[in-house]
Amino acid sequence: MVASPEVCRMNGAKSKGAVTERGKAIASRNATKHGLLAEKPPILVSEDLETFQGLMQNLVDQYQPTGAVEWHLVQTIAMCIQRQNRLWVAEAAIGNAQLLPPVAKPSTDETYPLLKPTEQDERWSVFHPHNLRRERKLLTWFIERNQREHFPTERRSRYFADIWKDWIESTLQDLNQFKNEYPTDGIPGKPGDTLALIDQEQFSSRYLSWLRDLCKMQHPFAECWFYGITLKNAAPPKTKGLWDYYAQTHTTILETCQKRIEQIEQIEQKIQQERDRYQSELIARQALTASPIPQSIALLSRYESHIAKQLEQAIRQLQNLQKERQHGGSMGSFGQNSDRHAASATASFTSQ
Repeated sequence: MVASPEVCRMNGAKSKGAVTERGKAIASRNATKHGLLAEKPPILVSEDLETFQGLMQNLVDQYQPTGAVEWHLVQTIAMCIQRQNRLWVAEAAIGNAQLLPPVAKPSTDETYPLLKPTEQDERWSVFHPHNLRRERKLLTWFIERNQREHFPTERRSRYFADIWKDWIESTLQDLNQFKNEYPTDGIPGKPGDTLALIDQEQFSSRYLSWLRDLCKMQHPFAECWFYGITLKNAAPPKTKGLWDYYAQTHTTILETCQKRIEQIEQIEQKIQQERDRYQSELIARQALTASPIPQSIALLSRYESHIAKQLEQAIRQLQNLQKERQHGGSMGSFGQNSDRHAASATASFTSQ
């Protein structure tokens, strides 16, 4: 036999929630399946949904809400707690923004500037990624084309003069291509092309002086430039000492090019490490100083008071409703008193 609606209401009013372990487990599973916040709670994208759902479930386990009004008040408590936490995050972000120093720019920006100083021109510096790639590619090409094993060794051959001549022509051709394609515009101290148009003699003098300075630093461009001058009129070596000199010079040129490749790789690695460090620290600082609400101290204070008041009212109203339900308050016909009390509580809360 089915109980009447009035009996069902009276039994529901006397219920104090789940008692058995099975009942509590069912109530726990249903914790986030009821109410307006069940499917899509209004939290920020930076806030964790699982954390909020865990908070909601803990509140449900604590208060064991029954009916739409009690569920609404439990959800109100959860949102007030969530908003208070949001307020604390905002307050910490404002303080961090004032206390934390700015993230240091990559140190390689000054050590290896991508652009030349503005007082010179606006072309890329020798440390610009494009120039570094071009330089490394050209150096690698030259080394592969002029391996130490390619140097003429048939000194006692009757055809050595022809072999030497062919080697000189091939090497000079590679050296000319090397000089023409080398990214020298970014190298400090190079005289500008405008000077070459105005005073060719002065340009040549400054250009040679610049090359000598680069030679002192063992720069591969200058080394190869002077190496080409040496080979241009080089006759086949007739003595072992002269042959050894040319062989050693050729080996030194290749070693200089290889050292420059290693320097470029180290520079690129340092630049990338500093950029990664800068981005990582910048993201970390932004996370510490990101405020989810407007950065106004006065607004934060009013916001905090408003949330605290809402939270206090929601807890008080929920406790009053549950006390009346759990102590078997007067129901009247079909629970009219309880419904009237719930409507009054809802109206009181929504008016805040």
